[in-house]
Amino acid sequence: MPAVMHDQRLRAGLRVARVVVLVAASLTLVHGVPVGAAAPTAGTPAKAATPSPAKAPATPNSKAAATPAKAPAPGKTPYSLSDSWIASHADTLRAVNHRIWGHPEVGLAERYGSAELATLLERDGFKVQRGVAGMPTAFVASAGSGHPVIGILAEFDALPGMNQAVVPERRKRDNGDATNDAGHACGHSIFGTASAGAALAAWSVARSSGLPGTIRVYGTPAEETGIGKVYMARAGLFDDLDAALHWHAGDKTQVSFATSKVVISVKYHFDGTAAHASMSPQAGKSALDGVELMNVGTNFLREHLPEDSRIHYVITDGGGQPNVVPPEAEVWYYLRADTHADAERILTRVREISQGAALMSGTKVTEHLQSDSFEMLPNRPLSELLQRQVERIGGPRFDDADRAFAKQTQSDLVDPPADPLFMGVVPLADKPWHIKASTDVGNVSWAVPTGGLNVASYTNGAPGHSWQIVACTGGPIGEKGMLVAARTLAGATLELLTSPTAVAEARRDFEKRKASTPNPVSVLPAGQTAPVAIR
Repeated sequence: MPAVMHDQRLRAGLRVARVVVLVAASLTLVHGVPVGAAAPTAGTPAKAATPSPAKAPATPNSKAAATPAKAPAPGKTPYSLSDSWIASHADTLRAVNHRIWGHPEVGLAERYGSAELATLLERDGFKVQRGVAGMPTAFVASAGSGHPVIGILAEFDALPGMNQAVVPERRKRDNGDATNDAGHACGHSIFGTASAGAALAAWSVARSSGLPGTIRVYGTPAEETGIGKVYMARAGLFDDLDAALHWHAGDKTQVSFATSKVVISVKYHFDGTAAHASMSPQAGKSALDGVELMNVGTNFLREHLPEDSRIHYVITDGGGQPNVVPPEAEVWYYLRADTHADAERILTRVREISQGAALMSGTKVTEHLQSDSFEMLPNRPLSELLQRQVERIGGPRFDDADRAFAKQTQSDLVDPPADPLFMGVVPLADKPWHIKASTDVGNVSWAVPTGGLNVASYTNGAPGHSWQIVACTGGPIGEKGMLVAARTLAGATLELLTSPTAVAEARRDFEKRKASTPNPVSVLPAGQTAPVAIR
């Protein structure tokens, strides 16, 4: 977008909020600098005021909402003020990440991480609703009132079976806790922390400047199993948003003007008959046979799927011990496709295979649908807005120690990139690109205009869900990405609060894409509530 048009939007929004900056003769601001001064180029951060020493979030002032609107200090913009807030609270945000990273919890069990973020927001004036959509670790935190309503998504779940150490080499997990093998191999500890920090920074500026509108943080559990946002969307918790913003750790900094894969999570439970496997095998009906026959049939199905489809499974219950014919067994499937219609067709075939496996093994099978995450609906205006903000800030600035650490973590990668850490900003794509992963953000994107980005936060070339991500997330590399993400989301929130045009354009794009794209319809039974636990 031309700088002049962006300036017009910002000034129009500030007039609505009655925030007028008078320095001599109406000082006009363009991308954070006075007219006549050099505007920052792409990837170059705007010059901000020197941050004050790090400190914890301030205790909310009950009179803050009634304080008359005040203009920013001469030469400052809402963006530079939110940047300064994040800089002065960087140590607090790092400490929050350390605590969540140090207490990894799988989905629907993230009691520590959820409470950490909710409390952080609550301390600075956000009103928090806990346990929303029937999930104890889900929350919605709100500040301000009226429209526009801008939501920022936060995640905090970890993955099972991961190491958990900030070291540049693969290590076997040894944390002295045999009951918890989880690790932050998808960077969700910095995800949630940056989202909360962005909301706090934007709220600090909005509150002090008297900007109208509402800022919300959605604490969304169990993203790795596609549960949190799916059931929050089914409960209508996003419906009144004007826009939703999100981010994710990545090996590059890039706005996600993209689609994603659908994923349907489903479990098949087989019931058979127990018997002594040696003395009376003829009396038994093996539930494990049913599981294995189903898996064989599904593997033969792969030949007949669209090329970009995916099927993954794990056996969650295979019986107790070999001399007992297993009376119960269970297999858990993820079915992925580029469109919801293709995913539905795959589900139909897999269902038929499960029935065939039950018939062959003499068992009974029960299907338990867990979640249904839609493909993401991209939004061009929100992607352009996020691109402006991240280019204003620039990618994370990694130092020699960061690069040396990341270089060591590349040791077990095949043909890794020469630069161990990415420090630029990828230009915005002309057309939506396709992410080969899935996310329950997709369900939000079909409910309200949604935009997001990735920020370089771990080793360049590292695979997703890897020990390299765990190691970077718990240390300086991940936290530098976290702070860039927080500044970007805070700036984007403020731009939406001050620009009715930006909000309207995002809505128009959203409605246009929905009208021209087959709308997904969930395969989950009507009225089904979120699972109590994943495993």
